[in-house]
Order: sequence, then C-alpha cells, then structure tokens
Amino acid sequence: MKRIQLKIFLLLLALVVGATGLALLWAPAASDGSTAGPVVFLIATGVGGAGALLLSHRLAHMALDPLGQIREVVSELSSGNLERRLHWHLGDERDAVAASINRMADHLARQIDEARQEAQQLEAVMGSMIEGVLVLDLGGRIVLANPGFRELLGVWGPIEGRSVLEVVRHAEIDEALRLAQESSTPIIRDIEVRGGKDRVLLTHAVGFPLSGPRAGTVAVFHDVTEVRRVDRIRRDFIANASHELRTPLTSIQGFAETLSASSLSPDEMETYLGVILRNARRMANLIDDLMDLSRIESGKTAVERVRVDVCKVARTLLSDMQPRMQRAGLTARVLTEQAPEAWADRRAVEQVLENLITNAIRYTDEGGSISIEIRSKADLLEVAVADTGIGIPEKSRDRIFERFYRVDAARSRAVGSTGLGLSITKHLVQTMGGTIRVESEIGVGSRFVFTVPRARDEEDDTSPG
Repeated sequence: MKRIQLKIFLLLLALVVGATGLALLWAPAASDGSTAGPVVFLIATGVGGAGALLLSHRLAHMALDPLGQIREVVSELSSGNLERRLHWHLGDERDAVAASINRMADHLARQIDEARQEAQQLEAVMGSMIEGVLVLDLGGRIVLANPGFRELLGVWGPIEGRSVLEVVRHAEIDEALRLAQESSTPIIRDIEVRGGKDRVLLTHAVGFPLSGPRAGTVAVFHDVTEVRRVDRIRRDFIANASHELRTPLTSIQGFAETLSASSLSPDEMETYLGVILRNARRMANLIDDLMDLSRIESGKTAVERVRVDVCKVARTLLSDMQPRMQRAGLTARVLTEQAPEAWADRRAVEQVLENLITNAIRYTDEGGSISIEIRSKADLLEVAVADTGIGIPEKSRDRIFERFYRVDAARSRAVGSTGLGLSITKHLVQTMGGTIRVESEIGVGSRFVFTVPRARDEEDDTSPG
C-alpha cells in the first residue's frame, strides 16, 4: 500500500507543479500593468486545480475498485460459492493480496470437499450398520440417529433436537444415557423393549470425549434377542438334562446299595431289581432321545425321500401299539381309507407318527380314543393325530415343542416321558420340508397336525425302504 500511496502523491504533485508552471508562463503577458496577467494566472490555477481534483477522483476510484472486488469475492466464498477467484495483475501489493485470497479459497474448497466425502462415508457406514447408533449433545438432545436405531426402536420422522424420552418413551434407555454422561466409564446393560416386536437390546453408552469437558453421549444398541433366547434354552437344557438323568440315577444307586447291604427276601429283591431296570431303561431312552435330537439339529440326518403310504404306516403302527392301548383302556383308528402318497423319508414319517401316538396315549385317560386322519392339501399331505385327552393350556401351546418342556411335569415323569419327543417330532417334520402345529382344548383333547410334501406322478421310488 505504501507504493500505491507514493504513486498517487507523485501524480498529484506533478499536476500541481504543472499547473503552477503554466500560470507562471502566462504571467509575463500582464507586464504592461493591465489586469490580464492576474486573470490568466487565476484561470491557469483553476484549470490546474480542477484537473488535480478529477485526477485524484480517478486515482481514488482506481485504488478502491480492487477493494470492492475483494469484498465481493470474500462475500461469495463465505456464502458457499467456492468457484470465485480474483484475476488481476496490477504490478503492486494488490497482486499479493489477490494471490493470498485465491490460495485461501482453494484450501477452503479442498477442506469442504474432504469434509463432504467424510460425511458421505460416515452416512454410508451408519446406514449399513444393523446396530442402532444414537448421539446426544450435552443437553441430552438427539444429534444423530442412524436407520438401525430407528428400526430397532420403531422410530420414524424427524427426531433431531428432541429428547430421548420424547422419541422412544423408555425410562431405562433414558437412565442409561444419563448415567453414561455423568460417568467416566461406559454403561453396559441389557434392556428389554416391548412393542410391535419384543426385543432385548444390549446397550453400550459412553460420554465423549473421554478426556476433557464433555460434549455429549454416544450409544450403540445391539439386538441380542435371539442370542439371549438361545442362552436361556441352553441353560434350561443343561438344567433339565441334569435333573432328568439324576432322578433315575439316584433311584438306581439307592436300590442297588440296599440290595448289596441288606438281606432281602426274593420278592423284595425282585421288586427292587424291577425299579432299577425301569430307571435304567428310562436313562437309556433319555440318552437315545438326546442323541437323536443332537443328530437332527446338527443336520447329520440324511433325508431319503421315497413314496410313502402314510395310511398304511399309520395302520401298522396302531396294530403294533394295540397291546399298550388295551392296557390304557383306549381305542384308536385311522379315519382315512385311502390318501395320496407322501414324498418323504419313510423312517422319519414312522417316528413322527409313533411319537404323536405315544404322546396321545400318555395324556388320554382310560376310555378315551385316538384318531388319525390324512388328507391332501395342495402340494402337501396333511396328517392329523387327535385324542380325547386332558388338553393343553393356551399359554403352553407355543412352548410345547421346546426341549424338556412339560405341561404337567409330574404326570410326564410318571408315564415315562423324556420331554424330548415333541421337539424331535418338530425337527423331523421341518427336515422333510413340512410344518407342525397343535390345536387343543382343556378337558376335550388335542389335535397335532403336520404336513409333508405329496408325491407327484412323475416321482419314482428311487430309494430302498
């Protein structure tokens, strides 16, 4: 700027000196004593002053115009137009100012582009996460919520700037986030969320940054509903299996010790040996069922599909089980004379029917009846095993196919049930591509209905059995 000021000063000085010289040149014309000399001098001075004024206005405009351009460019840069630049070559300090502003604009454009790319990457990551992510500011207001969070909590619409309680209406989640903001360690807990779909969410909440003044809280929500369900089933399985094995083992051990330490009559020995044998068979049946269930669930059971006459299989089973049904005082029959053949595993169909008939015998009182009905339904064969037994409470129907689940535990043990038959049945049916369900009414009876694929005319019996 000093160079610009010096140029302007020299130009003004030259103009004033020129005007003064002009006036002096005209001055001799008045040497005769007339008034023309002073007039000419005044005119020359006025012309010089006017010229100096015009020149100074022009010079001021030339000096201030670049400042206006600078102001305009900076204003557009600040409003987001990063394409504007200063293009001039004035040969003074203003060129350096323009170059600095252009470099600043280039740097700002690069930074904004990098920030935009990072934001897009963050948005892509957040959108692809199945976990829910929630970020709150220091006042507990929502700053960010990814699609995973919205799906897990059933939240839609604009939620930024609102409190957690306004959005999810869950006191335990709000409490965990509040504790995380106040604590120096993460808050980790399982939170049950009930609604359209009940879920268990493993919540990790922590205040950020970890050091220095807090700026907010971030929480990650993992859907562990299935994991917790499997854990519960595993714990129940271990507890139930241990109990089921311990009960007969205790009886065997007790009666064996009595036999070895006492002098008993032949009748007493026979009774005690009978108890030992029954409990030994009970343990063997339980172990066999466990092995069957483990093999089926692991997918190691090969399915050999052949044509199966389900009506014939049902009649054969009822004939084989007739002595047992006579002892229980029950009657049984197949209601369907003839039905299409199934395209299924013959041994699996036999085991499913045997398990369902056995289950009906156990839970039907003397004088009751059991019936089997087979009918075609689209591409499936639907098989129903019905009884007039004690029935199943509504609250237990969803769990009846779980391992070791019993509606009446005392009666189940008394009749020798291992608690695994229906679970094995369900897995066998699913392995063959079918489904199974139960219909029941207390005091009236139960009806188990399962489906298997129906054989088509072009299907050949390519497997033995």
